[in-house]
Amino acid sequence: MVLFVMCVVFVVWVGVLAVGDLRTRRLPDVLTLPGALVITGWAVVVEPWLLLGGVGWFLLYLVTAGVVGGIGGGDIKFALGLGTVAAVGSVEGWVLAVVGSSLLTLMLSGVMTSGLVAGGGDRTGQVPHGPGMGLATCLAVWVTMPW
Repeated sequence: MVLFVMCVVFVVWVGVLAVGDLRTRRLPDVLTLPGALVITGWAVVVEPWLLLGGVGWFLLYLVTAGVVGGIGGGDIKFALGLGTVAAVGSVEGWVLAVVGSSLLTLMLSGVMTSGLVAGGGDRTGQVPHGPGMGLATCLAVWVTMPW
């Protein structure tokens, strides 16, 4: 029962952030940081090695943002919590979440720029990355979780 409640809370957190990112092109600290802190605290108590997933995705996005750009600070902070959760299923689940997030963002970009979704990209042509990150993580955990 506790696991079910945790999953529901996680999916709601991801959903709220994804919808907000689609609407405003921002992942606010008031939502990303508390989520990442709760997930980090949970991982420290349950399985500290899971933090490698969060720190890994965080650093990957931090370096990518610095070198290539296109990833915002909210995405970087969101990656800390998501990466920790993605590591729950397996290393493969983490890889699936990270790679899948980019693929889903590319797909969303195509849908938004084709006019199928009202609003399209912002004036810079950028598409929000948060929805792809969240959906890819949820799918990766669901597929790789040792139920």
